[in-house]
Amino acid sequence: MKFKFKIWIETEGGKPLIGKGGVRLLRAIEQTGSLSSASKSVGVSYKFAWEYVKRINEILTDSVEMKKGGKNAGGSKVSDKLDKILSIYEEAEKDISQLLEKYNKKINEILNDEKINSQ
Repeated sequence: MKFKFKIWIETEGGKPLIGKGGVRLLRAIEQTGSLSSASKSVGVSYKFAWEYVKRINEILTDSVEMKKGGKNAGGSKVSDKLDKILSIYEEAEKDISQLLEKYNKKINEILNDEKINSQ
């Protein structure tokens, strides 16, 4: 047995903004410089990725810059502000994971003691 968790960043009004999948997409945009390539690499449709980025840009103005164009003419870039937010998300996810590992060990100690005592 073990603890599992999901975290996300939401607006003050409670609308989800960035979660694990969003972080993967935005990091892929940083790596590829392309919304199309990023959507393919994380396994979502271009339309989904475009709508996701549009929603983020509505809430966090100009967080993902998208230049229109065809082959070798367009491009996408994550702002420094959004990059910092993504880093904070990843840090929080890592910290929570490490904390839960402590409790996972406690659960497993109880379960292992129970197995030993029942033999």
